[in-house]
This record gives sequence, C-alpha cells and structure tokens, in this order.
Amino acid sequence: MYQCIACQGTLINKSTSIRICSHCGNSYPLIDEISVFLLPDSLSSLQCFIMEMEEIKSSFANISHRLEEHEQHSDDDMFANRIEMMKQGMAANSQVLDRTCKSISSFLADRPRKDNTLAWSSIKSGFTFHDMLPYFYQDWFGTPEFAKVKSLFSKTVAEHCKDWESVAVLGAGACGLLYSVADDFQVSYGVDLSLPTFITAKNFIQGEPLAFHLKRADWHKVELTPPESTANDIRYVVSDVMNMPFVSGSLSVVITQFMLDFVSNPKRLTEEIYRVLKPGGLWINFSNPCRMPGDPVELGRRKLNELPVFFEKMGFDVLSMENERFALLNLEKIYAEADNNEQLVHFFTLRKNENDRNLSGYDKPIQRFFKSNDSVWAETPRVVKGRELTFARKKSFEQGCSNELIEISVEGHYFSIPPNFAMLLDMLFKYVDGKNSLRKLFTVVHEKGISLNEDAFLQLIYVLNVQHYLIELEE
Repeated sequence: MYQCIACQGTLINKSTSIRICSHCGNSYPLIDEISVFLLPDSLSSLQCFIMEMEEIKSSFANISHRLEEHEQHSDDDMFANRIEMMKQGMAANSQVLDRTCKSISSFLADRPRKDNTLAWSSIKSGFTFHDMLPYFYQDWFGTPEFAKVKSLFSKTVAEHCKDWESVAVLGAGACGLLYSVADDFQVSYGVDLSLPTFITAKNFIQGEPLAFHLKRADWHKVELTPPESTANDIRYVVSDVMNMPFVSGSLSVVITQFMLDFVSNPKRLTEEIYRVLKPGGLWINFSNPCRMPGDPVELGRRKLNELPVFFEKMGFDVLSMENERFALLNLEKIYAEADNNEQLVHFFTLRKNENDRNLSGYDKPIQRFFKSNDSVWAETPRVVKGRELTFARKKSFEQGCSNELIEISVEGHYFSIPPNFAMLLDMLFKYVDGKNSLRKLFTVVHEKGISLNEDAFLQLIYVLNVQHYLIELEE
C-alpha cells in the first residue's frame, strides 16, 4: 500500500522502526507504529517536532514569569484566580507535551542530531500539537456539532460508497471522524502532518484517558474518556497531503475535513486525491470555501456553484454539493464566555471517473525534484499571485534588553524563521521573475556565497513549489 514519496520506489522494513526505499535509499521512521513520510528528511523532521514542543514550553515559562512579576508588584488581587488557573493549565499542558514527545525522543536518542531548515519549514506549515488540543475537545467531548458531522458522513458513505476496502481521512487531527468511519471499512488511514497529535490520538483511542487545559476556554480543564475499544484496522500516516505515500489507485474513499481551504494549493491536492483513488472511488469534503490557483484575488473564495466545472475538468463526477453551517470549536459547555461563530462549509461528494487516466504511466510531477534529471533545471519559476512573501524584522525591548526576530507572512499568516533561511529566501526571490531558469537561480545562489549542492537546491524548490506553493514552474 505504501511507496516512497521521493521516487515511488518499493519500501522494505529494515527494522521495526525504519522503512527504507529499495530504489533511492530514503528512510521513513515508524514511531509507536505510526508511519512518518516527510520530505526532504523524515529523521530531521522528528527533531523539529521536539524543537516545536520546546518552543511552546519556553513560551509558557515566559508567560508564567510575567504573571508572577505582576503578582509581586500589584496590590490588586482581582486577577488572582485567573492567574493561578492559567499557570496551573500551562504547567499541566507542559506535562502532556513531555509525555507525547517521549517516544520521539527515545527514537532519536541513539541517532545523531540533524538540523535541517527545510524540514523545519515543512513542519511549520501545519498546526502544532498544542494548537490541536481544542479539536480533541470538539471530537471527543460529545459536542452536537461533531455529532452532526458524523451523521452527514455516515449518510453519505451509505448512499454513495460502492467499495468498502479502504478510506483515508486527510487532516485527521484528533481522529474523531477517522474513528467514526472506521466501522465501515476494512482499513482506515488517518493522514496528518503532526506526529505528536497522532501519538496522542492513537493512545486515546486505544484506551488512555486524556486531560488538558484549554487556552481558548480561559484554561479550564478538559477530561476525556476513551471510546469503546475497537478491533478495526486503523493506521496513522504522518504525511504532507500534497505528496502521500499511497500507491496510485489504491483507496476506495478519501475524506477531507477542513483541508481544501487550508492547503496552499487546492488544485495540487485535487490531483493527488485523484491519483490515490481507485476508478469510481469517492471523495467526500467538509471544508470552508477555498480559492483555486489563478482565481482573481479580488473575488475571494469560490462560491459553491463555481466548483463543479473545476472538478469535472479534474476527472471527477459531482454527486452532491451543499452549503452547511458549522460552529467550529464551540466551547460553551465548559466556558460561558466562549465565542461561538458559525462558519460556512462546503460539503460535497465526488466520484472519480471510471475511465481512469493511465495510472501505470503516471509520474507525479514532484518526483522530478528527487530524481536525477536535466529537464527540471530548464523550468522557470515565478511568484504565485496572491501568495506573495512579506518579510518583517521585529525588535522587542524589555528591561534594557532587545530581542530581534524575522517573520515571514503569506496571506496574513505569520511565523518566525531562522536568519539564514530568511537571507536565502530574500536573495532567491529577487531573481524569481518568470525569466530566470532554475539553473540560472542555482548559479546565482553560488555566486552569492550560499553553499547549496544541486540536491539541496531542488529540495528547496520542492518546498517552495509543492508544500508552500509560493512559486509556480513553467517549462
């Protein structure tokens, strides 16, 4: 069922904790029986998960320090209860983070540390585990919103599904939907970018209670009881949904939940879903409206009636399309002052054409970044309209000390980046003008004194083109 995501080669089990591609030699870890398929380097990505957790714990420590300073210098105890709840919540959540990372740390213990900026960049494109905690509440606390979603999917699967062999839930997150549809299929795959989230979800489904505190609910405590044990075959795959490890034409059903609107390139995701589905397979989507590549930025996201033509051109038959309303992360049950905003959701069901394109000769475009070839170097990148980069250099001053960081923004989403990566992107994008080929850009990089070999440079282009969709490539 699985194949190498770099070259589509056959995978062999080197041990109980590592798979190796028999063709290119890429290695893919198994952590707590969770398959990790990440590029450009899965092992480096594991270190990035640890770094991400340490950053969150460090932010907790800084917040606690500031709260303690407030208590020391204020005679007003109006906030005493909230401060104490917040400190206790952060301390408890830090323990949750530590438990979750234990198996990752154990796996890395006997392996040399590998810092890889591109691996870090890949991890940054998804939610952190701590950001995902509210979704565990949503999926497993018995919220009416999630009950409605389960009912929608159950009805749709029963009405349209012809093949019950396998299903993959993309953006599975806390895995409530994955667990609910697993009863209907021989094998069910959860696909998500966050290994720590999957570790927690897997342990919870297998019977381990889960307790945490929710920042969105003023740090109130949530205690979740595991579901009934199941003998169903549920498997967990850490992967970028733009480049999944499934063999072409192998899945009966693909489900996307809040995914089509979240990914950088919905067209590329549509192509990948088409690839992995069997002829006649189903794609069921539950996501906010999205904007397709090439759409005028000024028009915003597509309306429901503007989707069928696009999907039909991509090889799908439209079975149903409807607008739904969904209150995402409704925390009113545990916190009276929680926001409750309903969102518009596009719920649709598509069937892959029975007349499948020639899968035997299908070669995913992304493979050219990892195979030895000359043609890719002649391709010319240009910046994607509507996804232009913005750099911001920030300085903060506190008690006579100054701290500086560099942030990058894409469509209003900000995150900090290492200075060396910022310098590389700054220099590179000056020459991405729709005229210079990748070979020319690689030459410029070397002339500017940046040490990247050809393989590393093409991996960078993969990240910018496939994962973050900041550049498009033309021959």
